[in-house]
Amino acid sequence: MNSPRRHSRELALKALYQAEINNSDQNESLNQINIEMLFAPAIENVVKEFLKATKANEILSGKVEEFIPDFVDSISSNPHQEVSDLRFRVKQLLEQYFPGVTINESFQSELKVLIDSLCEKIKKQSVVEEFAKEIISNISQNNKFIEETIEKTANNWSLNRMAAIDRCILKIAVSEFFYFPLIPLKATINEAIELAKKYSTDRSYEFVNGILDKISKENKFVKTPKSINSSKKTENQQ
Repeated sequence: MNSPRRHSRELALKALYQAEINNSDQNESLNQINIEMLFAPAIENVVKEFLKATKANEILSGKVEEFIPDFVDSISSNPHQEVSDLRFRVKQLLEQYFPGVTINESFQSELKVLIDSLCEKIKKQSVVEEFAKEIISNISQNNKFIEETIEKTANNWSLNRMAAIDRCILKIAVSEFFYFPLIPLKATINEAIELAKKYSTDRSYEFVNGILDKISKENKFVKTPKSINSSKKTENQQ
């Protein structure tokens, strides 16, 4: 199972790659990917578990198969709404497909469980979303420096000659090198290698490792006292 930060890196990588291929905005790409690959699957799991456990006759005899995709699309498109707004939207969707269920007194405990489960799952996924957003924002703000650092280190390899996926992996790692002082260098390199193994060609991880190793040796990265004291703990969370 992927750690939260590895999941964040994968989302950021897909957003960067999609933005490059489609010549689109990185933040817009990430928002769409977060909806489709982070929140929608999590919300679908919650609602399916709810439907398995429900005892409400209105639901058991209703249009469950039509309800699920509509529910998932509606909630995942705006996962950060206030709890009161989330509750209203959930009740609205339930009433749309299962008329009368939300006014059934015996259903109120089930409704509370559903809302609580959604809030818990969204909160958990938001941690993954936040780090992915930090990565994309940092790359966007420092793109020129990051690209120059990669290009001057990759002898005989201009950025344009690199595979797009490798270029995106390197950008994430170099961003972490220079702008995320709480993440140990070793963890960043290891994660970049794993991304290359998973998403790029067979030998790409060697290319990525070589460039990052050289950058790490040529630069004196300053770690804060907090990061030094917690480096082992942080590395285990990568």
